[in-house]
Order: sequence, then C-alpha cells, then structure tokens
Amino acid sequence: MDLELLTPETWLAEQKRLIGFSIRFGDKRLAVSTIHALRKLDPSLLQPDLNGQCGAAAIIAKHGSRIVGFGFAEAGGEAACMVVVHPEARSLGIGSSLVQAMIKRLGKLSCNVAVDNTASMALCFRLGMTAVSMHRGPTGKPTLRFERGTAHDSTRPRHPDFIPQ
Repeated sequence: MDLELLTPETWLAEQKRLIGFSIRFGDKRLAVSTIHALRKLDPSLLQPDLNGQCGAAAIIAKHGSRIVGFGFAEAGGEAACMVVVHPEARSLGIGSSLVQAMIKRLGKLSCNVAVDNTASMALCFRLGMTAVSMHRGPTGKPTLRFERGTAHDSTRPRHPDFIPQ
C-alpha cells in the first residue's frame, strides 16, 4: 500500500472520484457537513505555507493503481475530518496509516465519532487519541470528540494497555 499526499493540482484532478469513493464506501456514517467541506475545499489549503503548515490534508491510500482508502481533514479536523476505507481493504491498517499521515501533515487532529461506530473509536484509541468530550452529533447520536497532537504527545498519560504504533 502506498500513501499519496494530494497537492492542489492532484486534488483538482481527483476531486470528483474521491467524493464518489467517500460517499459510496462511507457506510452512510459521514456527516453531510463533512461531504460539503470536501466539495468546497480550497485547493490552496493543501499547499504547505512558509512554516510548513497546511490548512488541510487529503491523502489517498492505493494498492497499485486502485484507491483503497481516503483521508481528509481541514483546520486540524475542526472544520472536517473523515477516513474511508474500501470494505475489501478493512482491517489491514489502512485507516491507521491515513490518520497517522494526517496528524503528521497537520501537526494535530481532532475528530468526532458516533459511539455506535466501534471500528472508528477503536482506531482512534489505538492511535493514542484522547476522547476529550461527548456531545450529540448531527444525527442526534452520542458522539465522542477525539484529539491528538504531535507536540508533547509522549508526556500525556495513556491507558496502561496503550501500545505505540
């Protein structure tokens, strides 16, 4: 599996395909606001600024020429955050690789996961993300907010069963 960080140019070329992939394989778990943010993404946010920071990250996981996963986050996940993995490629570590690449690219990541989405919650916990609050999500379901940053992560207390990736 290869990861590809999208540039403004590759985003413009792949945008329709990736939105379709996300809707088709997102198992109806993606918030409408996240799809809207994806459709409205300003491609310049994918370009690092003078400090090397990006306003957004869009990352494709490929097996050969086939897309098997896609991750997107804007404003460190505050504006939008999603990970979609093709059903035939799940449980292969693709989601973990996408989230880790987004954290590395953005320096931090926050995301909201409905409590009935156990696979996504397990992914967040496995990657050392911290559940910092609970609220009602856009569909009315209880939803956990997860956060993780790259600075000072090693000093934050973790569950005793945590295994670094």
